Amino acid sequence: MILLEAGTGDVQLVGVSHECDYPPLLVENLPQLTSSTIKFTSSAAVDTQVREHLATGAGLYAVDKEKLDELRPDVIVTQSLCKVCSVDYCVVEQLAAGMALRPTLVDTNPQSLAEVLDDLVRVGRALNLENEALAVRRKFEARIHAVQQGVVSVQRHHPGGPRACPSVVVLEWTDPMFVGGHWTPQLVSIAGGRHPLNPGTVVGGAGASTTVTAEALCQSEPDIIVIAPCGLDLEKTIQESKVLMDASWWAGLKAVKSGAVYFVDGNQMFSRPGPRLVDALEWLATIIHGDARVQVQGGVETFPALRLDDCSLKRPL
Repeated sequence: MILLEAGTGDVQLVGVSHECDYPPLLVENLPQLTSSTIKFTSSAAVDTQVREHLATGAGLYAVDKEKLDELRPDVIVTQSLCKVCSVDYCVVEQLAAGMALRPTLVDTNPQSLAEVLDDLVRVGRALNLENEALAVRRKFEARIHAVQQGVVSVQRHHPGGPRACPSVVVLEWTDPMFVGGHWTPQLVSIAGGRHPLNPGTVVGGAGASTTVTAEALCQSEPDIIVIAPCGLDLEKTIQESKVLMDASWWAGLKAVKSGAVYFVDGNQMFSRPGPRLVDALEWLATIIHGDARVQVQGGVETFPALRLDDCSLKRPL
């Protein structure tokens, strides 16, 4: 949830959720209006807490209504995509309806990369900055197009003719295992791979992220595994991947044998439907095509990821 004041002609960010941490210089001193009832100890424990809360109808997040009334925002940017990931849209709608000066609500619910960019423009329109938002969108579309053209070129010039699209599995949670959904399989497709356990297409997203068994993961024989848990930074991602490394079936995976396993700050790069998904797309294109070097416009060298061979989890602990 993001609160904005736009009545004076200049847009001012006046409040954020407890999860809004980027860019740091912009948000670090702003009031946070939400808090979580879930305490992170481990992936398995969080999954249990979430399921228990949802089963009883209890909310996962709280909103500081007094602070919201005090800030009197003109616009609230919120979401109805996932009530596990952030404050439920219905809660925000109810709170906004009770305010003396009712703010404009911008609800984001993107299922694909194109819809993420649509939302960027919708937010701009709500702030009377539509032209600026359209200009930003065009820049991102140019980067996406560059990846698509690069993938076509790599495939066309591959020795021995076009190769089959590498199989990529993106894990959004480790215990239990969830595979990526919505825009994530689409990113894999655009980057020249395929996401067999929850397929997407170049033009559209997939369904929501879903649980997957060890048997199904093994049968999919992924060439590449990307571990990018929702809400976790890189350090916690590596920590929570130990449950996979300890499993008897893990070492037999083709991706593990070849070292094509990557740990990613999923919280920053895959989980949030925002501009940095284009960074994630460019990074995916570079790891899928390796030495072929798909030309990208972003700085993938700073992408928050580690390959299995570059960290301490090279083998079961």
